[in-house]
Amino acid sequence: MVKRTRFESLAKYYDFFTKLLMLGTYGWVRRRIVENSHGEYALDLCCGTGYVTKHIRSKAVVGLDLTPGMLRVNRDKNQGSERITLITGDAYALPFKKESFDSVYFTLASHEFRNIKPILKGAHELLKKGGDIVIYDIYKPENLILKGYMLFIKHVVEFGKCWIHSLSEWRELLEDAGFKNIQEEVLLKASVTLRGRKK
Repeated sequence: MVKRTRFESLAKYYDFFTKLLMLGTYGWVRRRIVENSHGEYALDLCCGTGYVTKHIRSKAVVGLDLTPGMLRVNRDKNQGSERITLITGDAYALPFKKESFDSVYFTLASHEFRNIKPILKGAHELLKKGGDIVIYDIYKPENLILKGYMLFIKHVVEFGKCWIHSLSEWRELLEDAGFKNIQEEVLLKASVTLRGRKK
């Protein structure tokens, strides 16, 4: 996992660089991520500066992140919103009761974790029966040009700390965590939205 201090120092510029790296697809991709959002209670896991937080169409949204600086940017975006609660917390030790949420969103964060399995299992425990997880991130492509782009992301943007998975690896990870009805949607060949349901 990338050190929290790095995100603290980058918090003010994080949105700018993310938009730059997404090559003009920032808003379009976000709409695809949240277009099927449902349920009363949603968790925006590793919410960062709030890429999807206020766009999730749930009665109440909890955003959790380890970095106070990222949360400050998120709070500035959501001032006055009574349905959004932002808290500091660790994705490996989620401070919620089991079956608390109808949906869990995990966007642009999975590549920061060497060991993603405990996070996926924790998310599964937090979901009510019938609840969904929605994951969006870069993934391991087959295309040679895109592989080169991912190497750039890993070694230049992420300083060598970047863990990405192929579609088959993602399916296995989600199935091992207990998710069913797994669906994937590759967006612009460089990133993927994954959805899974707790039965």
